[in-house]
Amino acid sequence: MKKMLFKICLITLLILCSLSLYSTTCMADGSLDDVMNNGNSFLGAGSESNTMIDQNDLKSLSNFISGVLLTIAIGVTVITGAIMGLNFITQSIEEKAKVKESMIPWVIGIIVSFGAFTIWEVAVNLFQSL
Repeated sequence: MKKMLFKICLITLLILCSLSLYSTTCMADGSLDDVMNNGNSFLGAGSESNTMIDQNDLKSLSNFISGVLLTIAIGVTVITGAIMGLNFITQSIEEKAKVKESMIPWVIGIIVSFGAFTIWEVAVNLFQSL
């Protein structure tokens, strides 16, 4: 047991020593003036941009994404509800109880997904007026 622990400690020590032999590159070699000048040039490059985001394009893209995701959510909800309904109709009494138990997470999922879409639409409409 002691030999095994000694070997593990020795291997760990050798690995740490071998890792310390590799030199690392320090990118902070410049003076404070260089850092400040590079930071100011970076900020200046952002203010020189002439590209403006068209709000109408952004709104139409947001509406498109929202519509597609809402359609997918409705489709998944209807399909899973139909499958669960068919299982409920065709199964025995014991298996109907299992279907009823699985309906609770299904309903919670519906509430969460449609609640998320509602929050998204409210946020988009609220922040659009600002």
